Amino acid sequence: MNWSFYQHRWRWLPGSVTLVAIAILLKMGVLQPLEDIAYRAGFRMRGERLWDDRVVLVAIDDASLRQLGRFPWSRQHYVKLLNVLSQANSGVIVVDLIWSESSPADAQLAQAIQHHGRVVLAQAWDATGMPLPPVSQLGNAAIATGHVVKREPPDGIVRQVDWQIHGRPALGVAAVEAYGWVQRPVPLPTLNQPLHVNWVGSANQLPHYSFAEVIQGKVSSQAFHNKIVVVGVTATGFDSMVTPFDQNPPVTSVHLHATVINNLLQQNDLKPLSTGWLGFILVLVGPGLGWLLVGLNTRQQLIVISGLCGSWVFLSVLLLRLNHLLPVASPLILGITTAATVGLSERLRENHLLRKQVEQLWNHYHQDLVVDTTKPVDSFISVQPPFRPESQEAILRVAQLAMLAEQFGRSQSTQAAIARSMSIGLLASDLNGIVWFCNPVASTWLNIKVGDRLNNKLIPNWLNQNQWQTSLEKLKANHAITHTNLQQSERWFDLRLEPLSYYSANGFNKPDGLLLLLEDISDRKQVELELQHAKEAAEGSNRAKSEFLANMSHELRTPLNAILGFTQIMSHDPLLQPDYRDYSNIINRSGQHLLELINEVLEMSKLEAGRVRLQPTTVDLYQLLDNLQAMLHFKANTKSLTLTCDRAADIPQYITTDEGKLRQVLLNLLGNAIKFTETGSVTLRVSGIEKDEGRRTKDEEEILRTIALSGIQETHLALRFEVEDTGLGIAAEDLQRVFQPFVQTQIGQQFSEGAGLGLSISRNFVHLMGGEIMVESQVGRGSVFRFTLPVNLAQAMESSAAYQPQRVVRLAPGQPHYRLLVIDDEWATHHRLIKLLEPVGFEVQVAMHGLDAVELWESWEPHLIWIDMRSPVVSDYEAIQWIKSTAKGRSTVILAIIDSAFEQEWSAMSAIGCDAWISTPFEDEAIFAKLAEHLNVQYRYDTEQLLPNDSAQISAQGSLVERDRLTLQQLQVMPNQWITELHQAAIEGRDQQLLTLIEQIPATHWNLADTLKTLVYHFQFEEIIELTSGCSASQ
Repeated sequence: MNWSFYQHRWRWLPGSVTLVAIAILLKMGVLQPLEDIAYRAGFRMRGERLWDDRVVLVAIDDASLRQLGRFPWSRQHYVKLLNVLSQANSGVIVVDLIWSESSPADAQLAQAIQHHGRVVLAQAWDATGMPLPPVSQLGNAAIATGHVVKREPPDGIVRQVDWQIHGRPALGVAAVEAYGWVQRPVPLPTLNQPLHVNWVGSANQLPHYSFAEVIQGKVSSQAFHNKIVVVGVTATGFDSMVTPFDQNPPVTSVHLHATVINNLLQQNDLKPLSTGWLGFILVLVGPGLGWLLVGLNTRQQLIVISGLCGSWVFLSVLLLRLNHLLPVASPLILGITTAATVGLSERLRENHLLRKQVEQLWNHYHQDLVVDTTKPVDSFISVQPPFRPESQEAILRVAQLAMLAEQFGRSQSTQAAIARSMSIGLLASDLNGIVWFCNPVASTWLNIKVGDRLNNKLIPNWLNQNQWQTSLEKLKANHAITHTNLQQSERWFDLRLEPLSYYSANGFNKPDGLLLLLEDISDRKQVELELQHAKEAAEGSNRAKSEFLANMSHELRTPLNAILGFTQIMSHDPLLQPDYRDYSNIINRSGQHLLELINEVLEMSKLEAGRVRLQPTTVDLYQLLDNLQAMLHFKANTKSLTLTCDRAADIPQYITTDEGKLRQVLLNLLGNAIKFTETGSVTLRVSGIEKDEGRRTKDEEEILRTIALSGIQETHLALRFEVEDTGLGIAAEDLQRVFQPFVQTQIGQQFSEGAGLGLSISRNFVHLMGGEIMVESQVGRGSVFRFTLPVNLAQAMESSAAYQPQRVVRLAPGQPHYRLLVIDDEWATHHRLIKLLEPVGFEVQVAMHGLDAVELWESWEPHLIWIDMRSPVVSDYEAIQWIKSTAKGRSTVILAIIDSAFEQEWSAMSAIGCDAWISTPFEDEAIFAKLAEHLNVQYRYDTEQLLPNDSAQISAQGSLVERDRLTLQQLQVMPNQWITELHQAAIEGRDQQLLTLIEQIPATHWNLADTLKTLVYHFQFEEIIELTSGCSASQ
């Protein structure tokens, strides 16, 4: 910091110098006349205010002198005035007259003063300092006495009044104090400093009446009722003074006292700026402004200083309206002087810098100059007297600069020579098309030479008229334009036009001409053509592969859909024998395994074709991990493996990522770990990337650098996922190829499961999400698969109840008779739908093709149409379009059955009228869910319950409640008959009967009941069977 201040100390110098100079001038009073001018101008800019209606002036004016005689008058006149004002019940009478000499009428005047009771008299001091108080008889009768001493500066405008002198308050102060005794008290400012006068306005605006007219009764007594009446001389030639509003002619001092009274009544005397604040402002305006102006150009400096000066004047007037007095002249002079000093210092520094730069350039390049040394130095300067500088040193510097410029011109000539030897065409012209430079290549290709018009050569052989006009408009807008693939005979060219600009005085680059670059791209065109042919051949091969996979997918999915569908229908039969139910389950599991293999092959095909896209959503990471553990819990339990989830405490619950792909990667890794582990445990760990750099991998460092470069680390973070098992491990020679497609390790081949695509798909998904995956393994000790992902923080989602799928048994009461039409020529598909839907309560009819479908739709009017789009005929499309084209058909829901491989073609099906789709092979629950979504169907289930997320009894490690949390002793609290019935219900899979039995458990054993309900909700009947068998054996 000290170095920085030392480097920039000169920025504070101009303002500091001017500050010291202005401070000295202020101390000497040199700036006071300017401040006086600003003082008067400020009040005039502020404008006049209204006088307080409690103040009235009785003026001893020229008219009164003409009627009552020369001044001073007999005190009988004042007796008459006091009697009139007493009758008018005036509040306070303030007499701005010095009655220091006795008179025969003093007794009468004293009696009149005493009769009124609220008269304030004036006191002064002569030139020798002797006091001039009222005669004692009058002073004793008065309620108070105030001084009338005024500080009159050179310009004659009184700015402040002393609160008191020798114990005597100012006349205005005494008057307001007396007024407060008879009326409501008026708060007075502190008396430790003079009162600064806030001039109200012109004296003519003050309510005033002629002395003679008042004593003659010509003025209504209501004009003086409960008011402060100031009596004083306003006649010409008596005690004259000026105010900001009255200078020609001037007024008398009585208006000063009236103004003081008005200020005190209105509580609006001026508050001047304190000395400390003034010093702070001067420091801010001086060094602060100087620091700011340094580095700005002249125009910017003028704008800044003008804005600051105008703002300060505006602020001073605004604060004056708010009764605050700011100095004006000194800050303005300081600001202007600072700006001038900065400008001068900048010019001096600029001259110094230019001189140094010329010296540096000369020292570096003068040895390369080729000039005539016999010529005098000043011959290189084209400027003639009187503009030529007189200093020989300045002449030398300018001459050196001129010689360097000449050398620069030679360099430019050299560059032009190089341009002539280039293999591309290069041409320069003005915007009118006159060519002033052209290399040989451009001259040959365009048949042009210097001086020709470019547009005559380009039009129409190279460009048409519209293209040329469009190009000129873009060039004038300072934009380049390129015309590609221009064919001339058997050659191909790219033509580029770029603007040539010079730096104008207004600071903008103004296009002055154009530069034409012409390149022969025939060879490149030939290469591109060959590449295009190769690309088309590759795309043809890819299309053939996609069509083959699509056809194979359809051929495999059609029978597979029938196999899975009918095994599910068979499993719903309560009379099915246990052995056949086991056979059905074996068929279903085998079909699901085959479906997984098909999906992996198709997914790998999509990845290779680049058709997989990220679908980021807000993900509840905690729920995702819990669901994965619940899903794989039984599979691990069957092998007596411990499946745990170690989730770091600091990882966020809600993130934004592709939930489906993240779940698929974790399922693949956890499934493989369970598959290849015979004893021990499988652990999933989730944590943030280590802050300790020594514990990060190279891939993690790269991810953190990417997040840091994004500039939004607050919402980005990186997570590490690890799946560790104690299984067989992977041999060292297999580690390098474990992620390759269709590759299985030596140990994996022993299990004969899978196609070797799971890890390859997982790696591709992790890369697609921006992460990296790696593996560490030792044979016989286990493996660790680790991947890192960059994710975004997300807002919390609304919690939702996790629905436990239940078997639909019938439609809910009160439902209409839903009519469903199936358009499908495959017996297996439509027969499955009939067997699935008719027992529930739906009416189902089948149409083999589109023509039959239209006839059935017109006569039967179904609510919903299922149509198999996996191998449709033309009539199926036409039937859908015709139905949807009618008013009645637009209310009919049409659902398409498609292959998963064709999901990307859903937009085309939507265009012909399909409302939604379902992919094969489909589950029964998916069919019922689609019907409920589009027809608002309500069902009756074996068990209609929602299982809350928290009822899953997640343990501290995130796993479901395991069987070993139930002990034999806990279960034996129930009778033996109850245990036998529970055992039999679990064997038969009767979840409703199990729940009925669990309800019989006493409330004191709620933990036992909740644990058994959890097992039933998750269909873990095998564990209930095993537990109850153990209980039976122990009895």
